[in-house]
Amino acid sequence: MSSTSPARQENGCHAHARGRLRGNPVKVPLLAAWLSICLSVPARAVDVVFSTGTLIAETSTASTRTKPTTSFSLPTQSAEVKDALEEFQRLVKHQAWEKAFKALDTITSKTASGYIDRSDGVLVPSRMLVRNLLGALPTAGKNAYRVFYDSQATALWEKAVGKTEVPNLSQIVNDHLISSVGDRAADRLGDIYFEQGDLDQAITAWRSIITYCPESKLPKAQIFIKLATGLARSGRWAEFRDIERTVRERYAGEGVELGGRRITAAEEIARLAATGQSAEVATAPALPADLDLPSEDDPLWQFRYQSKVDPLNPQQAFALVDIYGRPRANNFPIPAAADDKRVCVNLFGYEMAFDIVTGKLLWRTGKLHQLQNLQQMRQNQISPERYSIALVGDRVWSVLRDPEQLNQNPATFALTVRNAATGKEIFSSRKSLSTWSILGPPYPVGNVVYLGANRSNQNRELAVLVLNASDGKLLRTVTIGTHQVDQSQVYHERTALPSFLAYRDRLYVDTHAGALVSMQSQSGTFDWGVLYDSPPPQTGYYYNDYQPPPQSVSAPVLAAGLLFCKGMRSSRLLGVQPDGPSLAWDRPVSQTAMIVGVDQDHLYMGGEELAAYSLQTQELVWSTRLPQSAGWSVPLMTRNRLFQFTSRGICEVDKATGALVRVFRGIDLDSFGGSLLITPQALVTVSNLAITAYPSNSLSPKQTN
Repeated sequence: MSSTSPARQENGCHAHARGRLRGNPVKVPLLAAWLSICLSVPARAVDVVFSTGTLIAETSTASTRTKPTTSFSLPTQSAEVKDALEEFQRLVKHQAWEKAFKALDTITSKTASGYIDRSDGVLVPSRMLVRNLLGALPTAGKNAYRVFYDSQATALWEKAVGKTEVPNLSQIVNDHLISSVGDRAADRLGDIYFEQGDLDQAITAWRSIITYCPESKLPKAQIFIKLATGLARSGRWAEFRDIERTVRERYAGEGVELGGRRITAAEEIARLAATGQSAEVATAPALPADLDLPSEDDPLWQFRYQSKVDPLNPQQAFALVDIYGRPRANNFPIPAAADDKRVCVNLFGYEMAFDIVTGKLLWRTGKLHQLQNLQQMRQNQISPERYSIALVGDRVWSVLRDPEQLNQNPATFALTVRNAATGKEIFSSRKSLSTWSILGPPYPVGNVVYLGANRSNQNRELAVLVLNASDGKLLRTVTIGTHQVDQSQVYHERTALPSFLAYRDRLYVDTHAGALVSMQSQSGTFDWGVLYDSPPPQTGYYYNDYQPPPQSVSAPVLAAGLLFCKGMRSSRLLGVQPDGPSLAWDRPVSQTAMIVGVDQDHLYMGGEELAAYSLQTQELVWSTRLPQSAGWSVPLMTRNRLFQFTSRGICEVDKATGALVRVFRGIDLDSFGGSLLITPQALVTVSNLAITAYPSNSLSPKQTN
């Protein structure tokens, strides 16, 4: 991308404002005005005009979202910062600029201590708040700011060469964006990041000019084309379409310089849009090929958790009871994972590995009859949902507790990593992280692994542990927030376990208790938090046999430039524009629903029924109710089909229409259903009664054990 060197560019943000004052303005606190900017789509230019203490945003609309009711608290700023905000608003109203900026200095000095609540359930760090407050100042306020701070910004600008170029430009953009050199610093910083291949940072830099420097003298068409180029190259086509629309409507005939040649903005945006037609198909989520269900019910092999079925309780492989000794249904997750060689399972801390083709037991960490001998295990103390297992490369990652301590509460869970071929332990957090209890499955990414956890004596706390994936050493601890309810006191419902999504240099964390958080994966610095409706779990003991609703857990997913999440107790499906953040989706769904996956056109949800929603219109395209299934049953998505293991067998559903194509019964006829695992050698079902492998490709049925 072309850009002019810092020394030769003209001053930008101090130019005459394009807005106009309107008479008899409604008096609105400046913080409320800032909310209007934050809630607008960040990809669009916002023409903002002020009278004192009043904002009129001509291209944005304020959110009408009410603050959600949540059972999770994110760390917020101290009363000192909140007082400074109120003082800043009061001083701006009276145009007492010097004192107002001193109040902002108080906020700036507290940038690492928590979030500021925007009063709509969206929380942002103090540094973002300060930038928005400065960007929302009236012209008189911006001019006053430059009187006090231009000398600092200009000194950084003049020394922005060599090794100090990026640090100085970053400091200008972060602390002095509305100074006379702020727009030029952001433009140059965007060019540097673009040349380095860091497209996300480049996009953020260029977008800050559009959002916070509407008076900039920099050519608008040039900035928009740079932004569009970054979005196109990073595959963020939904955001690109907004920029494309703006360029065609406002700047089509203006010239831009690209690689030493001058063309119109309309020509370049058309060229970028044309590349997107094929690129969108190429960058669609990679989905497995459609599955041909077996033609016969005969399996390759089957492993049953009970060698002898109790005729009085054929669906109860494990003797679980409630606090009053009454039998509880075995409708809880059975953690299992498979690769092209083996199937691994984690049964209440006893790990086993089976050959994928023959069903031969390869290794185990205990004998199953030892578990069956532990009669009348209390489900509320065992917390079955907290066990997990994953196969990553040549390692098995399991979250479990000592089987000999199943009836002890509160439970302390640990991460154990084993060699997948032999079962030999490589490392365990029992030794290195003895004061921590693991919450939820591990999330390995490259050479690190992310874990949800709380300290053993702080069961309301939620933290993210970052471990070295090779040896399990703790690299970093990031405290996310606090549960309203002590998770060790949740006896009848699922405990809230976080789920993760890593994308580029960001880690997204859904607490499943009412908060979605974005953080920088390398440093652990928070970007923002979004609260959503999530009622607290029921606590205490219920003699009248309280039956909690089914609760399914799904991780956040990215599609069409939005981050989608659905908390396990929430009845809202959120779609968040991560750069704002701003809410694009906030629609009602069933509380039992879970996100299954996305493709180019639709978002799919499971639960009591399968459903497809249009990514373009948010409309429900179809819904299909299948036979009853286990509450933890997760549908499997392929290129053109959805498969779900139900109590009647494996149901095959057409993704385009929702029509039921076929039901494969199999031999696990008494089960509740469960999960599906696909490998090149076998189709594996995991239920509350058994693990069953059916032939795939040319394999022929063998035996049932």
